[in-house]
Parts: sequence; C-alpha cells; structure tokens
Amino acid sequence: MRRAVRNGIGGILAVGLVLAFVVGRRRAQAAAPAESCTLTFSGNAQLRDVPVARTETQQSKGLSGLDAVGAGMLFSWDTPAPRVFWMHNTRVPLSIAFLSSDGQVFAIEDMQPNTDTYHLSGGPALDALELSQGEFELHGIGVGSRLIRRECKAIAT
Repeated sequence: MRRAVRNGIGGILAVGLVLAFVVGRRRAQAAAPAESCTLTFSGNAQLRDVPVARTETQQSKGLSGLDAVGAGMLFSWDTPAPRVFWMHNTRVPLSIAFLSSDGQVFAIEDMQPNTDTYHLSGGPALDALELSQGEFELHGIGVGSRLIRRECKAIAT
C-alpha cells in the first residue's frame, strides 16, 4: 500500500511539474512582444525593428532581466494618459522618451539600472520609447522631435 501511495504522489508531482513548466512557458511567451516597428522621426532619424509592448504583461516585463537591450522597446497604449516607469530588475542604463498623441517627444529622462525610482511622464503619453542611454542623442532624437511614421510587422516566433 505504501508503494502505491508513493507512486501516486510521484505521479501527481510529475504532472504538477509539467503543468508548471507549460504555464511558465505560456507566461514567458505572453510577455514577449508580438510585433516590431521601424520608427521614423522628424529629421529623418530612423530606428529599425523596435519591439512593441502593447499588453499589460509585455509592459510589465519590458526590458527587465536583459544584459543588452538591442533596439530598445516601444510601449504603446490606446489612449494617452500620464505614465510611470521604473527600473526594478533592469540591468542596463536606459533613457525613456514620452510621446504625445500627435507623436511629439515631450520629455526624455535617463534611468539608472536596478532602481525603484519612479520616472513620471509629466503629461499624457500615448507612447514611450526606451533606448540605451546615449541612443537618443546618437540618432538625433530630442524633445520636440516628432514620430512621423510607424511601420510595424509581426515578429516570427
């Protein structure tokens, strides 16, 4: 009888581990952006293949846990509102640009890694763009620049 009970518990544990793996994998996939965009700003500044975080899960994950942020990340919402960002579990120094509903960059702020300091948009933002520190200057994007074109495509999985 004891042996049957142990085998039964072992089977339940195995099923539980498989389910935990599947659920964890689905959460990781849900946190991964499903599209990327080429963003063209006034002054002909262009950023290619920028991943887009549209869902709450994608936005919560953002660029945290990465050692390199590549093309950065565009956070996009359906309606403009005041936004708040922080750098908990984010290892790379980033800058964030907040964009109004007409695409104008109205604020850029540097953010330090692994901090819980709140970075407030200071106004209603429809989009926020995170890049490695120095990348906005490198591309000639500053306060007053305007996002004039966004060409997006699905990311192959």
